[in-house]
Amino acid sequence: MKHENDPTLNMAGPALIVTGPRTGGTFLAHSLSNHPQVFCDRGEPLHHNSPWMRHLAGGHLPVLECLTHMVGYRVSMCKLLYLQAFEPAIWPYLVDLQPRVIHLIRANRVRQAVSLLLNMRARLGQIDWPQHTFGAVTPPATTLPAEVVLDMARDLEAQEAGATQMLEAMQDVLLVAYADLAGGERAEANILPKETAHRICHFLGVRPARLTCELRRVNARPLRETLVNWPEIEAAIAGSEFADCLEDERHE
Repeated sequence: MKHENDPTLNMAGPALIVTGPRTGGTFLAHSLSNHPQVFCDRGEPLHHNSPWMRHLAGGHLPVLECLTHMVGYRVSMCKLLYLQAFEPAIWPYLVDLQPRVIHLIRANRVRQAVSLLLNMRARLGQIDWPQHTFGAVTPPATTLPAEVVLDMARDLEAQEAGATQMLEAMQDVLLVAYADLAGGERAEANILPKETAHRICHFLGVRPARLTCELRRVNARPLRETLVNWPEIEAAIAGSEFADCLEDERHE
């Protein structure tokens, strides 16, 4: 029998955002963290340089246990990338825990690939481009090899297919698309559409609320304004399995 001062009486229900890179996961985590009934870490807590990893001993599992078992909230959660969620030390724990999972995906694989490649170059200091921003930005146009964009798009497609299969082991999974978060692939709204916000709140078992944050999209422009060699890339995409992704670039 639990006593009145037992902290587990007020322990939140566990949940996760499980996603690939450049799908709006950071934006969603920031937005959920502003819900009064939700604890949601805003970053990538299992990254080796995160404050959690620096100050909690024992590796990934103790960090994840901490972030999914906060006290005083209805829901306690964080974001995990596919490679983190499915690592051997984590996945069996998640299958046993059975948290509610928001599986965040991005349908436009070309935009996802370009965004990831530009982010990787920014991290390496090869281009002066913010990885995340709270203000409006207009990064300069740059160049990416067409074959590299295609290879990355195929790799991201394979990652998502594998993740979808793995997540069949979870009982409560909500599929949310990147375009649902801000009303479109290039929309710059900093508030989730009401229908999307209410769907997520209902899934998590918390009261409906405005889900908003100040993060802004870095790569909001049409790809022809972002990539100097867009005609070359467009031609390669048009002859590939990702040709339908070009529709987002044709409808201004």
